[in-house]
Amino acid sequence: MDELWIEDTGPGGSAPRLVRDVMSAPAIACREEAYFEEVAEQLEERDISGMPVVDREGRVVGVISERDLAHALGGPMVRLALRRHNAPLTENVGDMPRSTRRAKALMTSPARTVESVTPLEDAARLMLRYKINRLPVVDAGRLVGVVTRGDVVSSVAHMEHAVIDLTDAAVLVGTGDLHTGAFS
Repeated sequence: MDELWIEDTGPGGSAPRLVRDVMSAPAIACREEAYFEEVAEQLEERDISGMPVVDREGRVVGVISERDLAHALGGPMVRLALRRHNAPLTENVGDMPRSTRRAKALMTSPARTVESVTPLEDAARLMLRYKINRLPVVDAGRLVGVVTRGDVVSSVAHMEHAVIDLTDAAVLVGTGDLHTGAFS
């Protein structure tokens, strides 16, 4: 496996980059009760490949990705192409009543998270160690953003990142049986 190196110039040089310097904010997240279809629609509409999953209090409880959805909803050829290391669903999604096709049934849990002041190098190491593509960014228990492998690569390539506002609340997707909207 290739290693990712992020330059830390140390004393007298520039400070190491932090997650907050490259993360996407506000975060796009879904509730545990969000239906598979809602999650898939938002991933496509927002051109993202995954999102954190939050509980009723807004705490990050997992992460769901388009790969999770494709693995669960696709036919045998899709599942073969997406073969993964964690255990597949024990039940065929087509046989599941719609009321049980919720994000909590597919999400990877618990989610690995970082704080906005985490050095970017540490976030990159977590992604490599656990073979994950995104880390929810949580400060004081509140979801404030998401850092992805793409964010890390862009940082290493010294590409500009959009200006972010940490005062914006996360955008919450998925009605389930609850009201859709942002939380603070």
